[in-house]
Amino acid sequence: MRLGDPRSRGKVFAPVCACALCLAAAPALAGAWTPEAGHGEVIVTTLFDQSNAGFNQVGQFTPTPKYRSLQASIYLDYGLADWLAATVKPSVQSSTLGAPDNQTFTGLGNSEIGVRGRVWRNDVSVISVQAQAQIPGTGGAANASLSGSQNVDFDFRFLGGKNFSIGALPAFVDVALGYRFRGGPPPNEVHADVSLGVYARPDLMVLAQSFNVVSGPSSSPSYPRWAQSKAQLSLVYALNENWRVQFGGFATLAGVNAYREYGALIGLWRRF
Repeated sequence: MRLGDPRSRGKVFAPVCACALCLAAAPALAGAWTPEAGHGEVIVTTLFDQSNAGFNQVGQFTPTPKYRSLQASIYLDYGLADWLAATVKPSVQSSTLGAPDNQTFTGLGNSEIGVRGRVWRNDVSVISVQAQAQIPGTGGAANASLSGSQNVDFDFRFLGGKNFSIGALPAFVDVALGYRFRGGPPPNEVHADVSLGVYARPDLMVLAQSFNVVSGPSSSPSYPRWAQSKAQLSLVYALNENWRVQFGGFATLAGVNAYREYGALIGLWRRF
């Protein structure tokens, strides 16, 4: 959640007009690997996210209006070819911002659509590139502060993945480095995400993830420079060959002009 985009016109962060954008932690998605042609995976995720404190312009804690959000999304990753995948992720949300703002929003959240292409692989590693658009959800002048950006954003990423072992335990690491071109006045952003998965048992994966954003400079007091680092830890249990369930939690570790968020998520994964 960022201070500086039209989501919450909080008055506590008066020097930067206190705006917030929810950037909730994401489920573990396909990453650098691409599914076979005609196959893919669907991930349905529900998460609860809240905050009543934030990081100011120098990264120090400060109180904020209480923010709560319940979100649900459906992520589809489908193989168009063995080297090319299409992705789509619509979402809905219900969010509230406490006193003194006392705002609410329920409707479509930001949704994503894109393609991912594999450019190299061997037996244990893979490199891919991804391009996607983030499409704004519903909202109007009365509730745009919680519904999110009203402009389309474009995101380009380089993805790398590697399978390896930690002792006798199979594991993998997935790294994504990208640049997001923001529509409208907010500053563009650099994104860096890392996922580490370790199979404690053949049917149980421990998944540790880090989501990081650093914006470019900004001369606008309404859309200031911002940064945020989140950590997420979850367990993914295989019910059978095609179905898995995920339980986890996340928290913001550090930031600048950003809210300190924490929350929990539940996900259902289906391979096909």
